[in-house]
Amino acid sequence: MYFVDLKNSEMEEFTMKEQPMKGQCLCGGIAFSAQEMPGKVVNCHCSRCRVSHGADYATQAFAVRSSLVFERGEALLKEYQSTGGIRTFCSHCGSRLMNYAPNNGDYLSIATACLDENYTRKAVSHCYTGSKAVWHEPSVAIPSHDELPSDLF
Repeated sequence: MYFVDLKNSEMEEFTMKEQPMKGQCLCGGIAFSAQEMPGKVVNCHCSRCRVSHGADYATQAFAVRSSLVFERGEALLKEYQSTGGIRTFCSHCGSRLMNYAPNNGDYLSIATACLDENYTRKAVSHCYTGSKAVWHEPSVAIPSHDELPSDLF
């Protein structure tokens, strides 16, 4: 997942009216919550997400970075910086949790696989299909983009 810069004025449209997303790692050592950015859920097909998740793609929900709260286990959180961003995971069980820009941007993306079962949002698009796995064809039910859609933010 690669990140784009958002201006503070663009972040103001995402209000804190809804309940925050809640998630945790596989072992339960890390638990967190964050305010989602409604309508900002994508299936990322970039090679980095595919490899780090061990899957054809990773479904990511975008959240307001300043709203991230760790309920427990922040000390277990480890980071791996690669081109395009920082990926976090639990140092105990290895669960992939979230990505964010190295410049501490205004948003982060959270792996929907680690969100509580009450999270029901669906992806609005496929992104980075230009580098998708050759064995996988994304569903045609939602739009596909070679990169992160410019109209997503």
